[in-house]
This record gives sequence, C-alpha cells and structure tokens, in this order.
Amino acid sequence: MKKLLAISIALAAGLSVCACGTNNGTGSEADLSAQTAETTVSEAAETTAAAETTSAADNAETAQTVEIATAEELVAFAKSVTDGSIGGAAGKTVLLTADIDCKDVEWTPIGTMDLEDMSNYSCMFQGIFDGQGHTISNVTFDSDYPVCGVGIIGMNLGEVKNLTAENIRIHCTDTYSMAIGGVVGYNMGEIHNVKLTGENEIAGVNATGGITGGSTNHVYDCSVDGTTIQVLGDNDFPDGRIIQCDVAECGGLIIGGSFGGTMENCTAKGKIIAEGNEPVGLGGIAGCLEMMDSVTNCTADVEIISAKGGHAIGGLCGYSGTHSVGDIALATEGVQTHEYPGIIKNCAVTVKMNVPGATHVGGLIGTGLYYYGEETAFKIVDCTVNGEIAGAVTPGAVAGRAEHSVIESCNASVTLNGAALTDEIGKTDTMYESSDQSDEDESAEEKPAA
Repeated sequence: MKKLLAISIALAAGLSVCACGTNNGTGSEADLSAQTAETTVSEAAETTAAAETTSAADNAETAQTVEIATAEELVAFAKSVTDGSIGGAAGKTVLLTADIDCKDVEWTPIGTMDLEDMSNYSCMFQGIFDGQGHTISNVTFDSDYPVCGVGIIGMNLGEVKNLTAENIRIHCTDTYSMAIGGVVGYNMGEIHNVKLTGENEIAGVNATGGITGGSTNHVYDCSVDGTTIQVLGDNDFPDGRIIQCDVAECGGLIIGGSFGGTMENCTAKGKIIAEGNEPVGLGGIAGCLEMMDSVTNCTADVEIISAKGGHAIGGLCGYSGTHSVGDIALATEGVQTHEYPGIIKNCAVTVKMNVPGATHVGGLIGTGLYYYGEETAFKIVDCTVNGEIAGAVTPGAVAGRAEHSVIESCNASVTLNGAALTDEIGKTDTMYESSDQSDEDESAEEKPAA
C-alpha cells in the first residue's frame, strides 16, 4: 500500500500535458498505414477494420459523447486514452451501446500510469464511462513486468458506472506491480452500479480486487460473484514486527486496498487465495479499508485460504480504522477523515477461513494499523458474522485486534477448529505497523504489547 500512497502524492502534485507511451506488453499496435494495392479478400477486410479503428479514435478525439458498440471501437478508445492523445478523455462521456465480447482481443487498459512521470494525468481516464447496463466480457491481460493500474479501466480519475464485467482474467506477476482490478485498476474517482459476474480470476502482488485494485475515493452499489482473487508473493517477518509491505498485500473481492473514501451497499461472493509466505491484508469486501470514514450496508460470502500464515485477515476486511487526528494524512497522502473511530455499520459476513498460523484474524475485521503514533480504530455497529476459522492463532469472532475500537450490537457465530469461538476480540499481542512512520518514530519497537 505504501507505493499506492506515494502515487497519490505524485498525482496530487500537479497536472502534466506530456504524452504517455502505451508500453502495455500486450503486443504491438495495429498498423494503420495504407494497405498495399493487392486485392485479396483478407487484405480488404484488414483495410476495413483499420478504417473503423481510425474512425473510432478520431471520434473519441473530437466528440464530447463517445458511443462504443464493438470490441474494435473499445480497443481504439483505450489506446487513445493510454497514449495521451485525447487528454484522458477529460470532459467526455463514453456510452456503451451494446454488449462487447473481447475474446481473442489483445487488451490495452483504458488509462495507465506513466511510471516516469506519475503526475502526468493525460494518459489516465478522466471522463465518465457509462456502461448503460451493458456487459464487457472475456477480457484477458497478462503481464510479468512492472505496471500500475490494470483492469478494463487502468487508472480512473473520473466516473465509472452502470457496467457489468464478465469472465475477466488478469494476471500481473511482477513484484513491483500494483493496483490490479477486474474492472478498474486504480480508482481516484467514483465507481458505482458496477457488477462483476461469470468466472473471474484476478491475480496480483499488491492491491488486487474484483471491482478495483486500489482506491482513494468512493465505491458504492457494486457487486461481485464468481470471482477468485489471488494474492501473490512472499513476506518474512523474522524479528516479530509485522510491518506493512508491498508484496503479498491487500486482496479483496470488491477492493484490494483502499486508503480514504467511503463504501456503501456492496455485495461480494467468491474466494481469496494466497499461497505465499505471510501475506497481509485479506478480506471478503476488501483487504484494506484504512482511513475510510464509513463502510455501510455491505455483505460478503467468502472463502479465504492462506496456506503459509498471514496477518490482518477478516471476513469483511483485513485492516481498517481511522486516526484520532483527522488530518494526519492530509499533507502526505491527501486524505482527511471526519469520523473517529471509523464507522462499520450494518454489514453481514459469511466466511470460511483456512489460515494455518495466521495472526490478527477476525470474523469481521482483522485489525487496525499502527500509524503515526497510534493504532487506527473502528466502531462496529449492528453487524453479523457467521463463519468457520481453521488454523489461526488467537483469533476473535468479530475482530482479531481492536485497540481503542468499539463493538456494539453485533451477532457472531464463529467456530475455531470446529469448536465455538467465544472471544469477540482476539488476543493478538503484536501490532500491525504501517511502513509510513517518520524516521524519528521508533516507539513501535519498544511500545509494550496491549
């Protein structure tokens, strides 16, 4: 998550107008130059397809409303955003006018991060993407090189709504990749009324989610079904301190990792799998919902498997909470909170966990995060948990660790290794620490366990 926060700072620093290279690793761009004079049927078909693609790109550049009805038009629009040629589609409304099947399409996400100039907005999507109830299906993207923001839409600074995605497969395996989502890679705008259905497999190292990989803003009225999130990579905490990392971190069915924003009325059903050593931040709705004022009316039916330990694992989210100083992250991450503790209200979880050796495990929430001098706190109200936990170390039926937090009117029916788990809050005695501490703050090393 700390990489995503650094990106947030860079994006907030200013607006650049330089163009971005596509550099998407999915193959070379179609050659739109004039065709040779041969008159074979196949060459005529290629010429027609190229003309249609050019027309779609030209339309995207000049029109305020862009209508897209075919895979060819969608790919052309994606490339025109990603290469910076239409200024991120700022001020434009994109309307899907038909269902689009992307089978056998070399996919380019709509919008990307310019890793050489992270304040370059021109290659990030900044408009309104309105699916109008239509479906984009069979998108496939594989990458073994560093990427930030991969999905149908890679980087969203605008609004994504009224869209269904189906049968999405995205695998990003490089250690430095982040923000990998089935629909949106990295959300700094709004996402609402978006569904992920069918059979979906989203795999990434840092911030991997079904609707969006990373988020710093609002996500609401979204649903996920038939989805497997794979959290890749290995961690090692040999000295006993568990510190936020950028590998094997943050996997959730709706959001991978969020810092700031709000979340309402989201529903998720699926599976989260981490096969590496000591992953951190796994949850049914999200791996991380840190510095988020409110999470309300959300439900999850999730199976979580972490084969080799892990930390901050919960049926709703892995870690969450707000800081008592609302603007503690304003200068560094551009996030200000207004609720302390952060509100988690009217949420319901059915969870099955197989997490041998894992700590900071709760039926609903794993833990808060030690961040600039204190552990972030949450207030859980009117929530329900039904579940089975196997293998965890001192978990809680509601929360694995809950320093300074409040639990009110919650109903939990959870078993641990087949027996009733009666502890509402677990007995984990080690803090889960942010890596974003100042160099002077070494108190976490010496702070006695609560």
